[in-house]
Amino acid sequence: MHEGFDVKQLGEGLWAINEDMVRCFLVVGSERALLIDCCMRKSLDVSQIVAELTDKPVDLVFTHSDPDHTGGQDGFGAPMLHPSEYDHYFARGNTARDLRPLWEGAVLDLGGTSLEAVLVPGHTPGSLAFLDRAHRRIFVGDTVSDAWVYLFSAGRSLQAFIASLKKLEGMAASFDTVYPCHGSEALGAGSVSTLKTAAEKLLAGELVGVDPPRDLPCKAYEYEGIMLLY
Repeated sequence: MHEGFDVKQLGEGLWAINEDMVRCFLVVGSERALLIDCCMRKSLDVSQIVAELTDKPVDLVFTHSDPDHTGGQDGFGAPMLHPSEYDHYFARGNTARDLRPLWEGAVLDLGGTSLEAVLVPGHTPGSLAFLDRAHRRIFVGDTVSDAWVYLFSAGRSLQAFIASLKKLEGMAASFDTVYPCHGSEALGAGSVSTLKTAAEKLLAGELVGVDPPRDLPCKAYEYEGIMLLY
């Protein structure tokens, strides 16, 4: 047992590791495993959970470098991250870490399962999504959610966020299921268009901002249950 964590198998070779309001995903192929993010707690809990789920060699990849996605990294080797995200990563105290650059279009072959890196800036400069064409699913980090999306503070861009959602919308014929790190564990492909509409309405000034649910330097804008913090 790992207190504070909830592990749920979502399908063959796929687990969600939930910690409070964030989750990471373990994808296991016939040859290797890939951990997509590693939750928030700075401990070895996530690495121990992963070791209990698979005996395959495990690579760690970050969708982006906000601290609720990188906390458990010390239990793994050098993580993979898009170089556009490096400054964001090192600004958060990760000065002693080695990184492996992961570029858009790179394909991570796990054996029977392959994930393609898709660059989706906006939430952060080097945010990545991971498309599994064979299983018609995509892992999106914080770029898509039915809960909240942070779009304030340095490095975030509403305009880039909208462009990335349009990009994902154009790829929607390749996936049926969206796996976000916040909110629901799984969403349909239509969630991308709903979020894009919300972001476009925010940019156009069509949404009314209210005080956020926590003490944050932003306003909260709600659309169909989604909260954009901007």
